[in-house]
Amino acid sequence: MASFQLKKGADVFDCDVFGPVKKNGNQIGAWTTSKDNKIVINQTNGSPLTFDVTWKFNSDNHLCLSSGGNQIIDFHNVGNRPVCGARTAVLLTKPDKGAAFTFELRGEWDLDENHNLSFTINGAKSTLDGFIDDPLGGFVYHFRNKKDITQESLLAFVGKWQVNNSGAAAGALIMDFVYSREDGSEDKFTLPKSMIINRANNQLLYQYDKNNETFNIQIAGLLKISKDFEITYTIDRQVSGSGAERLTSTTFTLGAVFNKPSLSGDLELTIKKTDGTAGSTTLTIGGNFTAMLGANQLQVGYYFSQIRSGNTINTVFAFNGTLNIAHNGQVQFTFEKSASSQLSVSISAENIQLGSARANAALNLKTQDGKVVGIFGLFGVSF
Repeated sequence: MASFQLKKGADVFDCDVFGPVKKNGNQIGAWTTSKDNKIVINQTNGSPLTFDVTWKFNSDNHLCLSSGGNQIIDFHNVGNRPVCGARTAVLLTKPDKGAAFTFELRGEWDLDENHNLSFTINGAKSTLDGFIDDPLGGFVYHFRNKKDITQESLLAFVGKWQVNNSGAAAGALIMDFVYSREDGSEDKFTLPKSMIINRANNQLLYQYDKNNETFNIQIAGLLKISKDFEITYTIDRQVSGSGAERLTSTTFTLGAVFNKPSLSGDLELTIKKTDGTAGSTTLTIGGNFTAMLGANQLQVGYYFSQIRSGNTINTVFAFNGTLNIAHNGQVQFTFEKSASSQLSVSISAENIQLGSARANAALNLKTQDGKVVGIFGLFGVSF
C-alpha cells in the first residue's frame, strides 16, 4: 500500500493513503484531517496526535502533502486513482476513487481571468488549470491530471447566479455565482466574460475557449422582453439526482436599447449603462419580427421561442412606438430610444403591403401630403 511518513520527536508514523497508521510495524490508529487542515492521528488508545502540514496542488493538478518544508507524497503519483469533489465549498479527496476513505480540506476559492481556480489553504495558494462547464447551468469546475487527462475531477458548488453590479454599470452582462460555505456564509465567483443569449434556444449562455477547447454554461430560464426593451430573465431552479438543490432560482432585469438599422433578421438589444447610454454587450434573440393589431394602431412586434425542459414556449411582444410615413414616402417605425431621443427604423417594401384606405383606422397611415393609405400586410401577417 502507498503511504507517507510523519514524525513527532523520535517517533515515526507510517500513514497509509487509505487511513490506517502504523508505528514500528504495528497499527496504532487512523489518520484524518481537522477543520484547520492539520493531520490528526486518532490512536486506538484514545490519544490524538496532531501534525502541521502543507497542502498544495502542483502544476500537473496533483494534490501534494508536505511536512517540515519537504514534500512527502503526491497523491496522484503512488499508483492510486485519486478523485476530488466539493461539498459546501469543502474540498473532498478520495486517495482512490474505488475506496471509501475520504479526507476534507478547507480554504479560500477564487477564479482568475483565465478561468483557473485557485485554492488557498492556510496561506498556501494553489492554482488548478481546468475549466467551468455545465449544461444544466450550475458552477461545476473540471480539472484533469495533466499526466493522464482521462483522470478528471469535478468540483460542484451550490448557489445562485446574480448580475455583477460593476459589469451592469458598464452595460455588460457579467454574472456572479454566489455559493454557500459550510458555515452558512457566502462567497462568489465572477465570470471573466459577458453572457450571451444562445439564439438556437434563447437561453442564457456563457461560452469561452481555453486550451483549444470550447466550454459552456447553459443557464435555463424564462426570457421576457417588455415593450420598452427591458429584459427580464428568471433562472430555473436545479436539483441533484438526490433532490438536493444545486442552483437557486433567481431573477434579474436589465434595461436595453434597440440599435439595429432595420427591422429584419434577429432582434439585437444592447444593454444600457447606468447612465442610460448603450453599453458593451449586445444580446441577440433568435426569432422573427411580426405585426400585432392593437385597439388604436398597428404595432411592430417580435416573436421568439424557448426550449425549456423539452417543451417549446412561444412569446410575442409589441414594441412601444408608432408606424408613420417619412417625407421620402418610406414607411418607418418610430420608438423611444431614450428619455430624450427617438429612433426611426425603415421598413423595407418587401415587408409591408400598402393599398387604399381601410375601414379600421388602426390599419391606416397618412402620407406627408395628407393622403390616407391602408396596410394590408406587415411582416407576413395579413389584415
